Amino acid sequence: MGINDSSNGFIVLCDREGVITEIIRNEMQEDLMLNTMNYFQDYLEDKSNDKYHKFYGEVFSEGSCMGWEMNVQGTNQVIPLSFSGLVHDKGLIILAAESTGRMLAYYEELVKLNNEHVNVIRGMMKKITKIENREPENDQRPYDKISTLNNELLNTQRELTKTNVELKRLNVQKNEYLGMAAHDLRNPIGNIMAYSEILKDELTESINEEQQEIIATIHQSSEYMLKLIDDFLDVSKIQVGKLILNKKITNLCDLVKSNVSINQIVAQRKEILLTYECYAETLLLDIDPIKMNQVLNNLISNSIKFSYARSEICVRVKIIGGDAVIEVIDQGLGISKEDIGLLFKPYSQTRTKSTKGEKGEGLGLAIAKKIANGHGGDIFVESEEGKGTKFLVSLPIESTGI
Repeated sequence: MGINDSSNGFIVLCDREGVITEIIRNEMQEDLMLNTMNYFQDYLEDKSNDKYHKFYGEVFSEGSCMGWEMNVQGTNQVIPLSFSGLVHDKGLIILAAESTGRMLAYYEELVKLNNEHVNVIRGMMKKITKIENREPENDQRPYDKISTLNNELLNTQRELTKTNVELKRLNVQKNEYLGMAAHDLRNPIGNIMAYSEILKDELTESINEEQQEIIATIHQSSEYMLKLIDDFLDVSKIQVGKLILNKKITNLCDLVKSNVSINQIVAQRKEILLTYECYAETLLLDIDPIKMNQVLNNLISNSIKFSYARSEICVRVKIIGGDAVIEVIDQGLGISKEDIGLLFKPYSQTRTKSTKGEKGEGLGLAIAKKIANGHGGDIFVESEEGKGTKFLVSLPIESTGI
């Protein structure tokens, strides 16, 4: 079996720190540009890093090792390879190949280059070539099959890469269409809500109770649909990378206090005590006040939705390290560990039901998190089933430039 086998691979010499000192052979130059003075680990896919450390340890503890499957990060794709290692006076020799046939060819070449390790290399060759107690000259079919399967795997991986690119393109297109559709629906539904509100206010005395309920239902349904469409528009823009922030220097304490006052009416309807505390008189941040109000409305309304009557929700503003932190703490239903991972995913619904049947479409928290991220901050959650929930919004203070 000669070195002209069509599959790819490479042989490198590394020092004991894992730095490449010599490239003996590299037949993957189009996909993998190896360079001396670089750490070999830098060429691996991140997921293979832990495996590489174990491989590295086994080479030095046993003198040699073989049959380690790891992935290298090529120019355009991740490439799976089989690795073997051999201790050398100057460090270690690493061999990587797509097929068993290629690995054997590399060992044949090493026999010529490294007379000091001939017996070890030949021993490793025997381990590779011994399949079902048959030497390769007696039956070459197992190696051919392995090579064929490797090639099929690589072809499948390339097809998956192409498919993923196409799916990303279609996803962007889908979000654009969704945004256009939501935008077209917004005006007529807004009109329905506005006219139903006029009917509700002006015809109270001239229509019976049943007719009043019908108009109230129309108004509530159109109001819910309008909010849903606004969320669709927001999430569509965010998913295609079009989140626009109109920042200006804003007193965060005043902004939060005002938002809590607005939400007091909703809280009072459920007999919930909504309180506000700020641990700084003035806290100036460079933020988009409209978008941050959207974040606060979502967090506070969620706490109200999942809280019991005669319970308390506390909204606090603190400074922790270099961040301004807004806390929204309730005594409500809490969230299970399984559901916490779903909270910030668009259209995801947790199993926790609101205390009075309030509706939600599973978009608010996803939008809120993206807005916080756009400000260089984040949203975190601490919760335990039956013991309430705490949402924390962190915003960097240093970004104000003040």
